[in-house]
Amino acid sequence: MHCVLAAFLLTGCVQKEIIDDVSLVTGIGYDAAKNGKIEGTALMPFYLPDQKVENNTITAVGSPTRDLFRLYQQSSSDPVVGGSLEVALFGKDFAAKHGVYQVLDSLQRDPGVGSNAFFAIADGKAKDLLNGKFGKKGNASYISDLIKHNSKNRDLPRTNMHLFLSDYFKTGKSAYLPILKLKGKNHVKIAGIGVFKDDKLVYSIPEKDLFYFKLLVEKYSEGTIKVVTGKQEAVVESLSSEYKRKLVKRNPYELTVDIEVKGLIHQYTGRNMDKKIVNDIKRALKGQIESECTDLIKQFQKEKIDPIGLTHFVKTKTRGFDYEGWKKNDYNNMKVTVNAKVNIYETGVIQ
Repeated sequence: MHCVLAAFLLTGCVQKEIIDDVSLVTGIGYDAAKNGKIEGTALMPFYLPDQKVENNTITAVGSPTRDLFRLYQQSSSDPVVGGSLEVALFGKDFAAKHGVYQVLDSLQRDPGVGSNAFFAIADGKAKDLLNGKFGKKGNASYISDLIKHNSKNRDLPRTNMHLFLSDYFKTGKSAYLPILKLKGKNHVKIAGIGVFKDDKLVYSIPEKDLFYFKLLVEKYSEGTIKVVTGKQEAVVESLSSEYKRKLVKRNPYELTVDIEVKGLIHQYTGRNMDKKIVNDIKRALKGQIESECTDLIKQFQKEKIDPIGLTHFVKTKTRGFDYEGWKKNDYNNMKVTVNAKVNIYETGVIQ
């Protein structure tokens, strides 16, 4: 018993000493460099007693991406180790020119990288985001908390390494990642969603369309949207949603997407709120959803991308699915009808 206890205590002491003497990487970034090379940035927080986390970074230029880790070691006074990765950022230029497969291949093989780590695109350079000063817990924790919050309470669909890899390797769906942008010196914002095709970033969904995109790909639990009715405006909050897809016909293909939305009117700029006004707001929101979602789908068809996964849906419903014919003609020519149903179950503040 004494031997077992001594061994346990010794193991604890050795582990503590190792952690104190290494640089743990919590964030990594990849940017395009000259001559086809890659600029990599490793973020390693230094925890000060009773103070903010100090963000330390090392930048190296090389190729392939696996060689960057060796270069980081050459610039560090302590061993640089993984195993605590929270975020991996891709500069827009890097994602569009180089693609992300070589990074994905490396990270998914690393047993120290958890499937809940977050991937994102930097609107600009990934290095600039990692070198910022955000929050008290360090840049990697700030960025991961930002993504978690916007996925749970705002307009960003759920995302992490596991979900991205699932979409990336799935036939019939385009993978996508959140786009992050510096806002001043000390803040980061969600600026849109980047969509991939054949490994490379090819399209950006703007921030203003994120609400409608999320309606098309997953259920809402806490959403907010502004509705314009004539000269007045209303804000619908505590919004929840569900969607259903139905394959109506083949040759040519037709689909319907039914979206049901529930929420409360939190604010209204008019003087009076009555049943007629509530019905006007419901009709306006129904029209907004149907119009904006339809426009998004048409844009995806035009760009020959499918972040919604309509291709995968049709494939599962069609025996002997002709994927090549679908890519060449059927997807672009498919008619998709969006039907929205809006329920307002409570009213709040009138301005």
